[in-house]
Amino acid sequence: MQAIVTATQMAAADRFTIDQLGVPGITLMEHAARACAQELGTLLGEQDQVLVLVGPGNNGGDGLAIARLLHERGVTVRVRCISDPGAFQGDSAVNYQRLTAAGVPCEAPNGPLATEIDETVTWLVDSLFGTGLSRPISGDLATLVNNANAAPAKILAVDVPSGLNGNHGRVDGVVVKADVTVTFQRLKTAHVVTPACTFCGQIRLHDIGIQFSADAGVNRFLMEASDYDRPPRQQDSHKGRFGTLAVLGGFRGMQGAAFLAGRAALRFGAGKVRLFSDAPEGFGQPGSLMVGDAGAGPGTQHYDALVVGPGLSRNATAQQALEAWNLHEQRVVWDADSLAFVAQFRESMGTEWVMTPHPGEAAALLGVTAAQVQADRTAAIAALANYYPGGWIVLKGYRTLIQSPDGELFICGTGNAALATAGSGDVLSGMIGAMLAGGAAIGDAVLSAVLRHGLAADRWVQQYRDYSMTAEDIIEDLRF
Repeated sequence: MQAIVTATQMAAADRFTIDQLGVPGITLMEHAARACAQELGTLLGEQDQVLVLVGPGNNGGDGLAIARLLHERGVTVRVRCISDPGAFQGDSAVNYQRLTAAGVPCEAPNGPLATEIDETVTWLVDSLFGTGLSRPISGDLATLVNNANAAPAKILAVDVPSGLNGNHGRVDGVVVKADVTVTFQRLKTAHVVTPACTFCGQIRLHDIGIQFSADAGVNRFLMEASDYDRPPRQQDSHKGRFGTLAVLGGFRGMQGAAFLAGRAALRFGAGKVRLFSDAPEGFGQPGSLMVGDAGAGPGTQHYDALVVGPGLSRNATAQQALEAWNLHEQRVVWDADSLAFVAQFRESMGTEWVMTPHPGEAAALLGVTAAQVQADRTAAIAALANYYPGGWIVLKGYRTLIQSPDGELFICGTGNAALATAGSGDVLSGMIGAMLAGGAAIGDAVLSAVLRHGLAADRWVQQYRDYSMTAEDIIEDLRF
């Protein structure tokens, strides 16, 4: 699991390294430039020509150093500054002097900024702006970025593609569409959260010697496939050790959703699963699943966890069935239709609980549109956690976000477009429920289930088309 930082945290670490540890800024800039030149060097052919687009700040200083290093390697390279080179300050000014001394051609604006990209250029280096850009790119610079994106040349971005801000995953205007992004020390939020991460291409992370202070307070993390690990069962295990899960849902005409949740729960290790529906006869032969009448409530049977929502419907009957459960005694997964009722249970959502909205459901809970949720997913999940404190929030979608009650944010690095299929969310709720019923800590249950759910899709696309996966295929993959 990798720690993720914001642009603000990265800037603080940069200052700490320079001011407190005594590492010269010019040394860090040289290390960053060498990392970029090294990565680009593995991609260039003998006939390639490189144009480095240089901005006015330290990101531009990196670009100046990159151009010099490429020139020293014999690469055909030239530089285009977007502002007066005489205005460079500090380490960037030093690198400009080094560049001119090396004889590298450098264009500087003498009148309007040149925005065209020569067709002879095969690689662009984007060192226009760094992680701290706080306003949209506009005017001639926007034209330059659009032309860079339209050009046949490939693009390497330094730290983040220009136009992004490392603090969040929003896209606030035109953004360089990179093929490769070389970043330093730690990944930033923009590298891993949609929609910003879709502009980064392949990300290459390099250690350039920046250190974080002991009180840096990092609380964002990227989960990767290698983080998934569930130990095997003990040899003398029996089903009673792995809990009994109740699924409230699958009301008339929507039995399939609850059936998927229940099947997934069994496949993911629940000892027993009972589905509660207003039409239990509609399940036919449910196989390993048990079926009960939602109108009768849980009765005296003990359940170790409850999944509520898959195929529940949103009518009065569903609400009455939900009210029959003593939620303050249950570990609860709130999903799908149950989210229409969740506001009524804010004071008693379960002993431990998790909410799993997709963007449309999150939008309904927040009173905004799904497009607004998707435009700023970190803000959306923070707003949900603020309104529904005390539980785990899972905002589904590409790069699913998970926020803990303590404010930690986890980004799921598994999963792909194959998960965009009916019933995928029902499967996930069943998987989380299975681990809760089995006694897992709620954080382990949520993180493990989300990670494994995405991994099933990653395994699928290694052999099949992404559009061909069904929810049943996710369940079947859980065998492995």
